[in-house]
Amino acid sequence: MILVGDANFGKIEPVVANLYDQFEYIRLWWPNQDYYDLTWERIRDAWTDPGMRAALFQIWLNRDYTQYGQVLGRDMSLPNWTPAARMRLYVRKDIAAELWNYGASPVAEAASADPFEDLHVMLNAEQVLGTAGSLPGQFQRPRDIAIAADGSLYVVDTDNHRVQHLAPDGAALQVWGSFGDANTGTVGGGAFNQPWGVGLGSDGSVYIADTWNHRVQKFNAQGEFLTMWGYFGQGEQPDAFWGPRDVAVDTEGRVFITDTGNKRVVVFDGDGSYLTQFGSPGMGSGQLDEPVGISVDTNGLVYVADTWNQRIQVFQEDEQGDFLPYRSWDFLGWYGQSLDNKPYLTVDNGGTVFAADPEGYRVVQFSDTGEAVRSWGDYGTGLDSFGLPASAGVAPDGSVWVVDAANSRLMRFVLP
Repeated sequence: MILVGDANFGKIEPVVANLYDQFEYIRLWWPNQDYYDLTWERIRDAWTDPGMRAALFQIWLNRDYTQYGQVLGRDMSLPNWTPAARMRLYVRKDIAAELWNYGASPVAEAASADPFEDLHVMLNAEQVLGTAGSLPGQFQRPRDIAIAADGSLYVVDTDNHRVQHLAPDGAALQVWGSFGDANTGTVGGGAFNQPWGVGLGSDGSVYIADTWNHRVQKFNAQGEFLTMWGYFGQGEQPDAFWGPRDVAVDTEGRVFITDTGNKRVVVFDGDGSYLTQFGSPGMGSGQLDEPVGISVDTNGLVYVADTWNQRIQVFQEDEQGDFLPYRSWDFLGWYGQSLDNKPYLTVDNGGTVFAADPEGYRVVQFSDTGEAVRSWGDYGTGLDSFGLPASAGVAPDGSVWVVDAANSRLMRFVLP
């Protein structure tokens, strides 16, 4: 969007003439503010001066400040307009090409083909658990899932502000948590404010990204509170989180947290002691923009859903203990920046990656090198559809559980 002072609205063509470039500096104008500090004496002087009176009528009738500027001895043209500011406007080239005749592009570029379209398969869920509600086994917009070695399911029941531990057949084993807002005062363990992510340690520990309390909580496998760390901040300290979205635990028991708002991943030991961090705001290799889902494979590679950069980045630890970019691949999706378009991913023991495309209403499967294998899903409420696929988890038998947040259910798929 470009905002231009009313008097100069007809002159915006030079401003947008170069929108076809990936970005241009754009001027932003506000209406002239000479009415500030208006007094009765100023009104009298303006009305009794024929030149000023005529200039004011030109502004009122034609939004033309030319004569007004001449009376004041000021150049009121756009380059000298005040107040004004420069801004940087980013425009996708295919969108810029669709603009009416402002010189953005004489010919629209062809839209990029969806590389997943030819790999789409029709799959029906073999099993569905849950309905909307607050009873055990019911959900309100669940977001993430983690699957234990025995096949049981740990689900963050986000809008119910709790965690549910379910048997593979859906029977509730443990349910814990209640609403608590740490932003209004001290809130103890077991209270959540929209938890989004869950990760499991090999010892059975359960780690929860208590997103809007800006902290991580640790429980044992039965849901008994053990410890927690984190507070709202902008990364000034390792545990100064801004909306952490996910947690993953590697074979050494290290806890990887996507500190989404601070564009980084922070690593702690199982007791919350800081170890290291990686990532910074940006679009370069190793930089992150809205990191959400995170998973660690058996080789220690760390996979991150780098949402607003529309890619999956993989990090590898070097001999000094630093996590450096190892590989990445584009994800043609994740377009929106809504609160719901927050994708999670998981990696199975063979290195296969399953990534949710929430507002694309599908799950995409990749090889460990980033080659797309298949996708499935569509919008709807049927066995082959999703309302909002948020995350996926791989069960010990190789089947894939998908969390359908909008339809408040879990769906199990057996892959071809």
